[in-house]
Amino acid sequence: MRIIVLFIAAVLALAFDSGFSGLFTLKSLGNITPMAMPCVVVFVALFAPEITALITVLLLGVLVDLSPGYGDLADGAYLIGPHALGFFVTGLFIMKFRNVVFRRRILTIVVFAVGCVLVTGAVEALVLIIRGFMPWTPPITSGGFGAFLKLIGSSIYTGIFAVPIGWCLLSTIGIWRFHSPTGRRATWR
Repeated sequence: MRIIVLFIAAVLALAFDSGFSGLFTLKSLGNITPMAMPCVVVFVALFAPEITALITVLLLGVLVDLSPGYGDLADGAYLIGPHALGFFVTGLFIMKFRNVVFRRRILTIVVFAVGCVLVTGAVEALVLIIRGFMPWTPPITSGGFGAFLKLIGSSIYTGIFAVPIGWCLLSTIGIWRFHSPTGRRATWR
């Protein structure tokens, strides 16, 4: 996998998520916003070798956690972990199923991107709940059913946005230079 292509895709996805996604926010439906980074995470997890994919999705999660607007805590600190762990769990999940799905289909990227947003949201909620039990942090006051509905809406909206993003990623698969460690040799004679 070419690192420069990954870097460009990650920067574009992060720029969309932190800047331009506000243009596509549906305020009438509870401020649901699409995300581009889960599409890149799914694409890398589908096609990269296993260890490379897991390290890459973990680093992409750390990048999202350190970006403005995602991991902000009080006093300008950042909480590294919710997106990193969520993307890592999503990568593990995709590793289990990528041999039985049609990888070069946009529908596969759409379904996995919706799942990526849901898994990342669940992991983020778990991290914040565990963090709320610590005696030095204030308890969680937000969330609930409204946040759950917003997560469902954001995942569906991300799935809709995964169609053009997935098409762009699949059309550029040649420049990514993913390689299979086993090749395409026939095992029968």
